[in-house]
Amino acid sequence: MTEERGEAAFSFRRLIRQSLAARLITIAIVSVIGLVIAGVIAHAQFNRQLLRLLIDPEIATVADNLIGNAGPGLSGEMALRDLPYDPRYLQPLSGRYFQIARIGEDGELDTQMISPSLFDVEIPLDPKLRSSLVAPGAAGQRVFLDIVGPDDEMLRVVAQATQIPNLEGRYLFLVGIAPRALLAPAANLVGVAFAVFVGFCALMVAAVTVLQVRIGLEPLRSLRRDIADVRRGQAERLEGEYAAELQPLTRELNALVDHNREVVERARRHVGNLAHALKTPIAVLKNATTETKADNGVLKQSIEEMEGFVERQLRRARVAARAEARAGAQATTIGYRTPVLQNLEDLVFMMEQKYDPQKAIDISVEAEGDVTFRGEREDLLEMAANLIDNACKYGKSQVVVRLLPSFESNGLFEIVVEDDGPGLSDEELERAIARGTRLDEAAPGQGLGLSILKETVELYSGELQFERGDLGGLKARLRLPATD
Repeated sequence: MTEERGEAAFSFRRLIRQSLAARLITIAIVSVIGLVIAGVIAHAQFNRQLLRLLIDPEIATVADNLIGNAGPGLSGEMALRDLPYDPRYLQPLSGRYFQIARIGEDGELDTQMISPSLFDVEIPLDPKLRSSLVAPGAAGQRVFLDIVGPDDEMLRVVAQATQIPNLEGRYLFLVGIAPRALLAPAANLVGVAFAVFVGFCALMVAAVTVLQVRIGLEPLRSLRRDIADVRRGQAERLEGEYAAELQPLTRELNALVDHNREVVERARRHVGNLAHALKTPIAVLKNATTETKADNGVLKQSIEEMEGFVERQLRRARVAARAEARAGAQATTIGYRTPVLQNLEDLVFMMEQKYDPQKAIDISVEAEGDVTFRGEREDLLEMAANLIDNACKYGKSQVVVRLLPSFESNGLFEIVVEDDGPGLSDEELERAIARGTRLDEAAPGQGLGLSILKETVELYSGELQFERGDLGGLKARLRLPATD
């Protein structure tokens, strides 16, 4: 049980930390509980004040009337010339009572008279209270008490010890009224009034909380939408009018966006500089191998492979630099939007020009509609060209490129490239994207193309899958993030 309470408390604290709405709702619940407690206390205080205002004056008047009417009887005992004017003092257990007792020398009470409403019982007094009431110093003092009377009913009692003219000794006069007899009709009305008031206050607190959640937090929702526009490339910076409390946050976010763009541009400049710096010595080496008379076939091939390797590594560096500026694990580079269909058609046209002199191959594009890639055009062309070029290289006569929009909530559109070539076995499918794997040893290269492609796809939080195609060859599925 203790562990369950601890887990519940931990979950609650975590919810409070993670949600502003939960904080506002918690404050509202605490406020409602505080209102209920305050209402109960106020109701009790009201009833107590009502006792003093309505009951205390009445019982004090009855006590004065009894003391004024007390005197010696025919046999010298205490007697009352007149009973209280209220007939309820004559009705048994009516809730209105009086009692007169003679105070003995030892402080004991000898009851002389009780109201007919008490019937055959007396108003009880505990010894400590009785001692304080009959003390010599309390003579003539009027004390108001709350005690338990007949039938365990609470009584509001006034007690006064005094001497009666022409009578020896002192007498204790007690007059009591059961509050329910007087306050029951008003108490029900007051209770309903307090309940309605507390309920109204609780509804107001709930309404204010709803307004705070819906209206008070609206600037945060607006800021979230504007940040999404920046991430999708629909805006360059946060330019809206925001609440004063959010303006420092928007300034920091704009500074972060500017810094990310600066990082990307700096990486591009470094890549360009590196490319120019490496291309010149590679060109010198190529010219040197051409001018020499020796058999340099191996050297030429090595230089060509080195040149291709450098180009691929530069492309990887460019994509990695942009990945550093990503907004999050599932977000891509800020501000890039690339139409997909037109670029695929341009790629297909280029591949047809490249492979038409080599073999007759039909390359078709099927699309249900255009989508927009959340990334750079060069990266899209590089990834798609890799797959289409492999399909054209190993396909016999047909290559199909399909563009499918994102149907699922993950926001990824799909490019499917399929050929009618020999395809891959199950083992080869598993090895297809392994780093450095060469599935065709006769083809030139280092075997890094698919591996780099896989890394580029991962940088965009995309997916790459290979499977057997319907045309008999290989089917490649490339999933990339689409803009909203």
